[in-house]
Amino acid sequence: METLAGLPKMVTPDDFPSLNAIAKWCKLNKISLVSVGPEEPLGLGLGDVLRQAGIACFGPGKQGAQIEADKKWSKDFMLRHGIPTARYESFTDVVKAKKFIRSAPYAALVVKAAGLAAGKGVVVAANADEACQAVDEILGNLKYGQAGATLVVEELLEGEEVSLLAFTDGNTIQAMLPAQDHKRIGTGDTGPNTGGMGAYCPCPLISKQALELVQRAVLERAIKGLAQERIPYQGVLYAGLMLTRDGPRVLEFNCRFGDPETQVILSLLESDLFEIMQACCSGTLNKLTLQWRNNVSAVGVVVASAGYPETSTKGCVVKGLPVANEENRLILHSALALNADKKPITNGGRVLIAIAMDSDLRAAAAQATKMAAGICFEGSTTQYRTDIAQKAFKMAPVPSLSYKDSGVDIDAGDALVQRIKPLSRGTQRPGVLGGLGGFGGLFRIKDLSYTQPIIAEATQGVGAKIQLALQHELYDHIGYDLFAMAANDLLEFGAEPVAFLDYIACGKLQVPLAAQLVKGMADGCRDARCALVGGETAEMPSLYKPGQYDMAGYCVGLVEESRVLPRFDLYQKGDLLVGLPSSGLHCAGFNELLTRLQGVDLKECSPGEDHGLSLAQVLGTRTQLYVQQLLPHLQAGEIRGVAHVTHGLLPDVARLVPKEFEVVLDFGAVPVPQIFGWLAGRLQLSANALLERHNCGIGMLLVLPQSSQWWRQSLPGARVLGVLQERKGTSLSICVRNFEEQLEKLAKPFGGLGNRELQPEGLEQAQPQSSIATRQDCFENAAGRRLTRLPAHYKDPILILGTDGVGTKLKIAQQIGRNNSVGIDLVAMCVNDILCNGAQPMTFSSYYACGKWQQQLADEVASGVNEGVQQAESSFIGSHTADMPLLYEPQVYDLAGFALGIAERAGILPRVEDIQPGDVLIGLPSSGVHSNGFSLVHAVLKRVGLGLEDRAPFSDRTLGEELLVPTKIYVKSLTPLLAQSEQHGIKALAHITGGGLTENIPRVLRKDLAVRLNANTFQLPPVFAWLAAAGNITPDELQRTYNCGLGLILVVSPPQVNAVMQQLRYAERAVIVGEVIARKDAKKPQVQMLHFEESLKRSQKLLTQPKRRVAVLISGTGSNLQALINAVRDSSQAVHAEIVLVISNKKDVLGLERASKAGIPSLVVSHRDFASREDYDTELTRHLEAARVDLICLAGFMRVLSVPFVRHWRGRLINIHPSLLPKYPGLHVQQQALDAGEKESGCTVHFVDEGVDTGDTIVQAEVPILENDDVESLTQRIHLAEYWAYPRALALLASGAISPSASAGKPLIKKN
Repeated sequence: METLAGLPKMVTPDDFPSLNAIAKWCKLNKISLVSVGPEEPLGLGLGDVLRQAGIACFGPGKQGAQIEADKKWSKDFMLRHGIPTARYESFTDVVKAKKFIRSAPYAALVVKAAGLAAGKGVVVAANADEACQAVDEILGNLKYGQAGATLVVEELLEGEEVSLLAFTDGNTIQAMLPAQDHKRIGTGDTGPNTGGMGAYCPCPLISKQALELVQRAVLERAIKGLAQERIPYQGVLYAGLMLTRDGPRVLEFNCRFGDPETQVILSLLESDLFEIMQACCSGTLNKLTLQWRNNVSAVGVVVASAGYPETSTKGCVVKGLPVANEENRLILHSALALNADKKPITNGGRVLIAIAMDSDLRAAAAQATKMAAGICFEGSTTQYRTDIAQKAFKMAPVPSLSYKDSGVDIDAGDALVQRIKPLSRGTQRPGVLGGLGGFGGLFRIKDLSYTQPIIAEATQGVGAKIQLALQHELYDHIGYDLFAMAANDLLEFGAEPVAFLDYIACGKLQVPLAAQLVKGMADGCRDARCALVGGETAEMPSLYKPGQYDMAGYCVGLVEESRVLPRFDLYQKGDLLVGLPSSGLHCAGFNELLTRLQGVDLKECSPGEDHGLSLAQVLGTRTQLYVQQLLPHLQAGEIRGVAHVTHGLLPDVARLVPKEFEVVLDFGAVPVPQIFGWLAGRLQLSANALLERHNCGIGMLLVLPQSSQWWRQSLPGARVLGVLQERKGTSLSICVRNFEEQLEKLAKPFGGLGNRELQPEGLEQAQPQSSIATRQDCFENAAGRRLTRLPAHYKDPILILGTDGVGTKLKIAQQIGRNNSVGIDLVAMCVNDILCNGAQPMTFSSYYACGKWQQQLADEVASGVNEGVQQAESSFIGSHTADMPLLYEPQVYDLAGFALGIAERAGILPRVEDIQPGDVLIGLPSSGVHSNGFSLVHAVLKRVGLGLEDRAPFSDRTLGEELLVPTKIYVKSLTPLLAQSEQHGIKALAHITGGGLTENIPRVLRKDLAVRLNANTFQLPPVFAWLAAAGNITPDELQRTYNCGLGLILVVSPPQVNAVMQQLRYAERAVIVGEVIARKDAKKPQVQMLHFEESLKRSQKLLTQPKRRVAVLISGTGSNLQALINAVRDSSQAVHAEIVLVISNKKDVLGLERASKAGIPSLVVSHRDFASREDYDTELTRHLEAARVDLICLAGFMRVLSVPFVRHWRGRLINIHPSLLPKYPGLHVQQQALDAGEKESGCTVHFVDEGVDTGDTIVQAEVPILENDDVESLTQRIHLAEYWAYPRALALLASGAISPSASAGKPLIKKN
């Protein structure tokens, strides 16, 4: 028989008795390549037979075909290789399958025959009953034969289905355009499943980011997995995808072209299909690039015969077929034959497909539907759908993600601040300046009567006691605990607590609950006459569960230098060790206790003297605060040593008693509270367990002179625990009497003493390692704890306190196991805040809480903190650390930081009343996302289905690496400026943190002022453009959540702008970004942003374009090369380029070493090896073109380039020259500038033309010439300008923002 196209007689696999017969026939007919279409012969191994016969086969062998032929194997394969797919189980037993469907933890409603069933062996059930019915039919009744002997039951995924086919040679895999199939027989997705009733291509439902993810996480993983399992694969790999809310998931793989998608996809293919097949068979697919019709959509509508899919109608004459196909109108046959009269007749279910192509998808769909409607089957009816591609038209805009959607409610945080402001005001005392809501808390030392004040600091937590408080609503108690723990610690120095900060972290901020926590802290502050000056509330839904909280507190105290404790040098034999009674357990050991008390009803009435109180209330009794009892006596010098009992009585006595002394602790006259007896009996604890891990009724220890008597009247309940004696030989320094006997009596009603011990919890780093950074002002007391002296040059010093955390950026560090940079973030977030008050950062303290203590992990985090402290030019005071399995998962930790700075009162910022319209805004670029908005980042990643190990869509690094770039610390650049006091002209600084630009700048503005920012003046890092696109984040939400490229903003008086810019332009890449304006309408926002959407769209457009490939030509050290390397690899600088080649005309130069360290290919092409300049330049061009170079940067390349070379690379060749061209072209330019008496010099980046430094200017950077400058000093400062200017020029050129001017004499100048 003849085909409709008049081709020779067709044969089918059914014409041959075996697979070998097919191979033999191919050999006989000199067939060199076979493309196998159906899945069945591939599953039987036809590909293997053909290849063994020496015939190329476009299709996998039997093993490879399992990916379609055996759905169980395919699902197991996906699981083995981390390919995202639906959850599933496989069965060969009907009863077990149905039992699983009804008990599965997910909607197990997709029932599939594991074997080949001609595309029909899948049932997507509406409920469990339908799914069980499908099990009976497919597995019980073997409706599809042995194909259903094994059954796969899958999770029902929700979303849109998309098909992505790909060509592969087993090593390389190239995706085709995405398409969407329409499986159901009827319009509106009604009726049973079919092999496909139509398709369209390309499918806009899948985003570019999701396609990139599928390429990496599905296609490439599949091919890599097949190779790892030694399964050769060549041909087509078809991935049926579901676009779920959590990203693309694979529904199934096919091992061949699948219709009807193939028809619409290949209609748009411009590359030669035969060449592609050959490349797949020969392993050379990497040498081909698929070419597709641009901006054209194809829609195919299938026309099926009556009865399909259950049966089909054959023999009906087909009418309405066009005489011939057109370029954009195709009829492709599938189940069509010719009758005796040579007329086309139906010969199966899906008879043909009508395809239309158009630049407009709607037009293509309409035309294809019209073509299908024009075809009829004589004597029968046709079936076709009228809604092919309608899903693309109805596609609603992707919902915009917001910070609130990700679980963080900025408004709730603002509401909490307003609610606790009165609580803070109630703690005010002499010395406090300002109130809550600023960047830091301020305290004036001169308002107190200290003559030589020393600054003491304490950081504390409450451990797992917070779990007890939350479960039993003891909120204000636990807040009081937090303050008491920190304030009591300061008494160990002899210090008066004067200011307190809190850090509260939670999964979901509940304003009333958080306010109760703060109320407890405020109550403690009032009782101690200490000011609550600020705090930080961190809502972190991906780190904490809803209802879960943790807290840290930081207290600053003052003590006269002569009164610093402990005074070990004054200890004498006979000194008294006096114990002050605790109020209960205080905060030690709760993780272990609560773990062992699980199952005990703590609402039961407490035994003993605590009548009417529950066990929870007794255990949760708030910590005793000792400040007012002890402070007068500390200031009078009547106490020689103090130990706050927080770790356990014995360890804390040991801290107070030097090794040359010993003491016997006698409980004969010291009562032990009943609760300790109950704990010992109920938990079968030994007496030693309580002595080692709990206070045993003693909350504070004092060392007093033997003759001291004042304490007997002034300290109610105080008892002598022991008397210091000189230690003899190797005897124990601490012994205990009468404790076990007393405890035995207390424990007897509850089971008596046991022998169980308690594990340590807090791992306090009270004494930092000697290698950790310190300032000269920092010193250690006799116990090795750090304190700080006030620098002598301050006349009216103001203490400035700041606290912050790192937020859910921590989650990224924990997930990828890179924890050595979040400590930098922690320091940065705190010190940048106090900079905004004009402070010189002095000290830093931290809080580290984890689920499981891992020394290596803690050391990694600490290394980052140490690095940050060094960058902040501060001293590290110490870290409070605790492991709390009840609060945190094993690999989870949280961090809080506390920074202390000092400023002269005259230099305090912001000077709000001085800010006026016309003041200039100078922006300091951020290094990226910094440490805010990461809950929204997590939500975006979830939406697009990207993992942290996947390559970032906006850089060459992984997403994890990009997102973990540390927050920039601005201390070294700004403190020299701020030290100039009022001369610097800086009226305010705004650290752009949580709340973004929209909410942080107003913190330094009066209500009658606003600011106008121009987004065209600063660089929007591509990470924000990507986040906005991937999460459909609105421009307003982006500005309200992120820094958008500006980490810190200065408000500067206009006359001082140039001076400030001279110090910050090159060191920090500072730019003028806007101005202060009058706010005429109080209803309008205080931050007005011009051109932001334009800037965002430009950045997003760049993300879709390949990076420009850059070569750098050098002759020497390559310092500008290094600046370019640093810039292109710093995504925040948005240089849309990559350096792909470095060429030097000299060997063994430092620039080549720089390239090697950066992993950039380099060549030495010596000019000495060529007869002429032109020959040399021709060789350069050969190498440059081989590397597909787009742009060339000359960086100290000491060669005059030939005219042909310059003309060949015109507009793509740039150079940097160390003068402000057109002045002083050529050599020795600095000497010329000095000789001429110039006031400024600088550098120029320009296009290279045939003249000497005469090409169009791109960027100029000015450098003032100072009075005592010589050539060397001026050159060094110009180098700094070059390191700013060259990357900026490359960024402009690579982005397409500039090009050479059309004519000479009209230079394009981007002058800073």
